[in-house]
Amino acid sequence: MKKTIYLPKNEWELSLKNWIITDCAIVEKDTIAFSIRENIPSGKIEKLWDSEIPTRLFTIFMDDNPVKSGHKGYEGIQFPRIGACRKPIKQRLISSRTRTGAIGAIGSGSKGLEEITPIGNTDPSKGIVTLKLKCIDGWAYAVGMFRKIYKRVDVGHWEKVMDGFPQLSPEQIEKGRYGFNDLDGPNESNMYAVGGHGDVWRYDGTRWHQCDFPSNEQLNTVTVAPTGEVYISGEGGNLWVGEKNSWKKIAKGFSSVLFNDSVWFNNQLWLCSGYQLKVWDGKELKTPQHNGELITYNGHMDAYDGLLVVASNYEVHAFDGNEWQCLVAPYE
Repeated sequence: MKKTIYLPKNEWELSLKNWIITDCAIVEKDTIAFSIRENIPSGKIEKLWDSEIPTRLFTIFMDDNPVKSGHKGYEGIQFPRIGACRKPIKQRLISSRTRTGAIGAIGSGSKGLEEITPIGNTDPSKGIVTLKLKCIDGWAYAVGMFRKIYKRVDVGHWEKVMDGFPQLSPEQIEKGRYGFNDLDGPNESNMYAVGGHGDVWRYDGTRWHQCDFPSNEQLNTVTVAPTGEVYISGEGGNLWVGEKNSWKKIAKGFSSVLFNDSVWFNNQLWLCSGYQLKVWDGKELKTPQHNGELITYNGHMDAYDGLLVVASNYEVHAFDGNEWQCLVAPYE
């Protein structure tokens, strides 16, 4: 396994020293985006609102240029998530968990701030609280609490993708059993959204249809494989497979935490949490190996264009299907 660190020490000191990586997204094989936050010591961070923690959108460029990275700082961002879009232009996105759905966008010679739901300022019930950004068929989607899903159809313009969802009652909202943590699919004509307690829906390109899911456990990730099979991870790291109204549990998890991300890469399902990295080999969930070594990375994960990236608080590793490469690691 390669020990060389891709990011030079001077760039690590400039952008990442005393900062924590909180999320990652691949725009293209040569452009990887991260949300990073200042590493504020215990005793001080408890006195701050989340929006008071300094936040950056950090980017690694995998090319021959001498400068390998760059960052842009944002103020007032709370609980940031990172995302990517390739349509209508290639950009890196960072979200803030506000009722207006604040988004920072940068790339393709364009950068700026936009709002998914500006009306959230005056009518909070019509806003989105973004929990995740996903790129499907090149387009960016924002996934939020209470079954809110928006598609970025143009720079600065997001549209609802919510036909078919019934209106939630105040009691349902209060119990918090409804809402989405993840979204996936090959394109808009076959997308699955999961979250809440057994809350699973399928989008056919026109409207959403509720799936008859056999458990009310917490659900956190969904991945639609090229074969059409849909993998859902849930409480304790449980793994389910199926489609529409037919589902079965194929692995029982023994973790106290949910998986953060799941992706299809190198003909396998990969799952990542803050404590472990797993692959489903068709028979069992197991820790991946490479050249006889266990791969014990953790954190957040994305895959696209023949590249898998795993980002923990302080390190980033990439896998091209043949070799692992260390992109980021502390120099001290």
